[in-house]
Amino acid sequence: MSTTIYDEILRTVGFAPHQIKQHGLTRFATSSRPSNRDGWVRVMQDGVVRFGCWRQGVTGWWRDGVGNHQSIKRDEYADKLALAAQEKQNQRNGRINAQILDCAHPLRRQSPVGQYLVHRGLGALKKRPLALRMAALPYFEDGIEQGHYPVMLAAVTSPEGALVALHRTYISDSGKKAPVPSPKKLSCTSGLLAGASIKLFEPTTISGKLTLGVAEGIETALACYLASGIPTWSCVSASGIKSFQWPAGLQALVIFGDNDASGVGQSAARDLAGRAAAAGLECRVLIPDAVGTDWLDVYLGGTAT
Repeated sequence: MSTTIYDEILRTVGFAPHQIKQHGLTRFATSSRPSNRDGWVRVMQDGVVRFGCWRQGVTGWWRDGVGNHQSIKRDEYADKLALAAQEKQNQRNGRINAQILDCAHPLRRQSPVGQYLVHRGLGALKKRPLALRMAALPYFEDGIEQGHYPVMLAAVTSPEGALVALHRTYISDSGKKAPVPSPKKLSCTSGLLAGASIKLFEPTTISGKLTLGVAEGIETALACYLASGIPTWSCVSASGIKSFQWPAGLQALVIFGDNDASGVGQSAARDLAGRAAAAGLECRVLIPDAVGTDWLDVYLGGTAT
């Protein structure tokens, strides 16, 4: 059965661009975040349309209603062009993200960012998280600036510590989430998000073992730290939990998973636990009892243990 190029891209990548340029590289989002541009499409001179997603590591092709046919030879030149374009974009994104982070300031309790944490029920936090800073940044929606806001800025770094993205939480002057369509956004990436995390606290020795906790969201990770005393990192999302790479020398890992109605959070936690246990780590998976909750909800309910 014949398919359109958009059908084939959607089947392979999970997302598809609205339009495809006949010349040059078409970039498109492969997540719900409009700032994401990890998808790519290139129309070749021989009529083959090649496409993929750098973040997911997937590629495919389409021509004349047929996609991924095995008789098509791999176009090494096209692959090199795509890789070169991605590397150039990564370097540009890396410079921008590093400049923003360098101009940011340490957290202050009386700032809008500090008050945001208080309003989220995290006012008992005494130790300043290593990866969090604050800044004032413009907010864009669909490429249109919609004002400047205080921002809680979090450095998303690779297992080796290289900056790969910035997580931004836009906040109002009163310390609440900013009145914008998407108060939480991830910047354009300068490297793979797989294995990366927001490293909030240094791992610590507990019961004789170097220990670390991981959770999805930043606020959830902070709540886990406050409730348990276990230094906890944010993996940003369930996919981040699934692909998380723990630091060298770690001996014990506590996974504070979300209780999603879809089961996605629980599945990601189990996948990570399996990898960690196979590598010899002592591992625990903790999931809240109530469906649709995370450990921040439990902490705010006063039932965290």
